[in-house]
Amino acid sequence: AMADIVTQLQDSVNELNGMFYNCVGVLQRDAKPAGTTADGELSDALPDDGREASEKQIKEMAAAVVHQSRKIDELASLLPEVDLDEHAQLGRIAKLQAENDELDRELARELEASEKILAKATAAFEAATDKVLLSEDQPSTTGR
Repeated sequence: AMADIVTQLQDSVNELNGMFYNCVGVLQRDAKPAGTTADGELSDALPDDGREASEKQIKEMAAAVVHQSRKIDELASLLPEVDLDEHAQLGRIAKLQAENDELDRELARELEASEKILAKATAAFEAATDKVLLSEDQPSTTGR
């Protein structure tokens, strides 16, 4: 559940980044060039060459960005609360470390027991193969 929310949150942030990239690209592409005066100074008068981004297009891009931002806020609000108290965090880390240490000891005990069983099985296998091999080397007493 939380992993799903985090994945959706990551996807939404990536989508928002894509929107920003596209919006800025459209605005750069369609922006009117700045005019200059005879002195080479920038002028407030912008030429009308028909390339400018329309007001409607800008409002649509802004609405899409706002919608995606709200979606991110909603997803973030679904995440569980995090206790930011340093003492509580350190306590949780210590508890997790203790659990990890206990599991480590348990695994070590299981490994040791498994190694003993393997040693017994190997010894039994070697004894059985030795018996078979040695019995084949002995001459038969049944007169074959």
